[in-house]
Amino acid sequence: MDIQKILVPTDFSACAQHALTKAVDLAERFDATLHVLHVVDELDPEFYGIDDAQKKATQIRARIREEAQDRLNHMVPDGESIEIDTAVSVHLSFDVAATIHDYIEENGIDLVVMGTHGHRNIERLMLGNVADKLVRHARCPVITVNEEVPWIEGEKGRIVEEVLAPVDFSEHSKQAVRVAKEFADVYGATLHLLFVAEKRTVPTFSDTGLPGVGVVEMDEEIVANADKALRQLSDSVGGPDVPITTAVKHGRVAESVIDYAETEGTQLIVMATRGLSGVERFLLGSNTERIVRVAQCPVLTMLTEKTEEAKA
Repeated sequence: MDIQKILVPTDFSACAQHALTKAVDLAERFDATLHVLHVVDELDPEFYGIDDAQKKATQIRARIREEAQDRLNHMVPDGESIEIDTAVSVHLSFDVAATIHDYIEENGIDLVVMGTHGHRNIERLMLGNVADKLVRHARCPVITVNEEVPWIEGEKGRIVEEVLAPVDFSEHSKQAVRVAKEFADVYGATLHLLFVAEKRTVPTFSDTGLPGVGVVEMDEEIVANADKALRQLSDSVGGPDVPITTAVKHGRVAESVIDYAETEGTQLIVMATRGLSGVERFLLGSNTERIVRVAQCPVLTMLTEKTEEAKA
């Protein structure tokens, strides 16, 4: 995976600072350029009025460059350097996500690292707004960092020993496994492949036409062969040779992934935003969104390429 440009959208909140810490480490490992972007929402009365937007922009740009570079200098070990590109975008709309998305496209960003919470007088959960839109639509992978994560400063905060990739055997999850192997290799980590045998509640109709619900359990043969299939999948997607651990769990997908990640001490979860279904299913709003919100570690989500399987 070729990562040359990493973007951190920031408002310098505590959550954004966590994301910056993660991004600096990744920029160092991938030898990438780090872009720090602050977008001023000019229609937000908590920021600046429209009339003096351009005048304030110059001041904000200088503050961001100075503050970002100062923080980076403190985070990067002596004798090492990270190239940084800072930018301020001033626009007259509420659509901060669109500005970030345009920056991604215009600058060929390969990876976005951002916090899930924003900086406001009343704490705002950005997921469902900015972060949600980027996870849904950004052409590159997005790593979200939760403000509630107990953050470890210093060298220990840079260690990633366990990477988790939930798998449903769709083409989308196969693409995610390949990316997960790349990140596991960069960190020298073990890759955990997890398959969740989920019971699904589906609508039913009686002979009289009255609606009801039923529970569909996954075929026992599929579950029994899942462990072997996970290892075969890892071999089939190629990529670097990394230590692999497989696991099969029963339950709901989001809860099982979160529980497994916490039990195994996972430091990074890698997953696709599309999953397996008779028709293409966009998981955000259910499994992916819940995992991004609750997981006690950064989560890398990726908008995988559409395949013939997904179009079926």
